Amino acid sequence: MIKIEIRYSNNQFAYLKVSGHANSAEYGKDLVCAGVSAIVIGGLNNIETKNYDIKVTDGLVEVTTKNEITTHDMIVFETMFRQLETMEESYSKYIKIIK
Repeated sequence: MIKIEIRYSNNQFAYLKVSGHANSAEYGKDLVCAGVSAIVIGGLNNIETKNYDIKVTDGLVEVTTKNEITTHDMIVFETMFRQLETMEESYSKYIKIIK
């Protein structure tokens, strides 16, 4: 199962952790994993500031804010989170979001 942890501080994004694998299909054909990866990595490719500690390894993405983030970046994170929620609605057997 993919576990997604999202934390806010003062109504602002502060932390994201995406860990695990969906195991909804054999390795290399798992569309749930591919979808989550595309949302998260695509979102991270669109942030405009360097105000984050970002760790990406196999089965783990972890993002921590260092200080306040821009409005643009907040929109990117909120878009990512809504997309992940939509995936959770369709694939709740494979994705769990914790806020």
